Amino acid sequence: MSRFIKYHKHLLDSALWLICIASVAALFLAHEDPFARDALCSHTKICHVIENAKAWNKVFYDLAVGALVSVLFYFLLVRLPEYQKRQRIKKSLATQYNNFREDCIVNMLMVADGTFEWGFHRELVDQAKFKEYFEQPVGQGQDRWDAFLNKLDDYNLHELLMNLEIFRNEISFALNNVDVGDEKSFVFLKRLSNALFSMRDATLGYDEIKPLARLLWTIFSGWDVVSGYSERDRISDAIAAI
Repeated sequence: MSRFIKYHKHLLDSALWLICIASVAALFLAHEDPFARDALCSHTKICHVIENAKAWNKVFYDLAVGALVSVLFYFLLVRLPEYQKRQRIKKSLATQYNNFREDCIVNMLMVADGTFEWGFHRELVDQAKFKEYFEQPVGQGQDRWDAFLNKLDDYNLHELLMNLEIFRNEISFALNNVDVGDEKSFVFLKRLSNALFSMRDATLGYDEIKPLARLLWTIFSGWDVVSGYSERDRISDAIAAI
């Protein structure tokens, strides 16, 4: 569906540009002052003379003006508001994604370390730094990520799930209100929304927490089971492509 919409949107844009070009050409060539026709005649030797030329020029001139005005109003009343809406939703989703990461990282740090210096959580929004910090050994044969999962309680699990739900709602709102032109980004965000939804009933327990742990590690460290760790934030890139 996204590819279908993208194709027809590009087709419409091409048609509008052709109408604009043809209308501007007609506007000059059909003007009552023959300056454009004379210039064309002198440079190309194309000097057509038709019966009732004045009447036909008037018709073409009026059609060209009408077409240009119609295209202008279309861009002002349809495309410009659509563009502004897309930018608002994209900005809102990007802001919510950043808030989601910060809130979840605060939760993880409090569980794993008990306390932290305020502001440090913003540094861990960077996936490489998050991976490096939570892979640090903390004793007893475990790293900080293991410590977080082992210490996670019902209250903090509820907070994490609530943050996931809020972020998923924002993704769903964006997908329902904007035609995502990039097919890969559309599919990626759809899959992410489904993955977040599947975590709504997550509970504590060694086996029960594994799906949530994998999802969180994927989001915050940039891990992908197919391509490994990425140097770019796939979610941020998908949001930017909206």
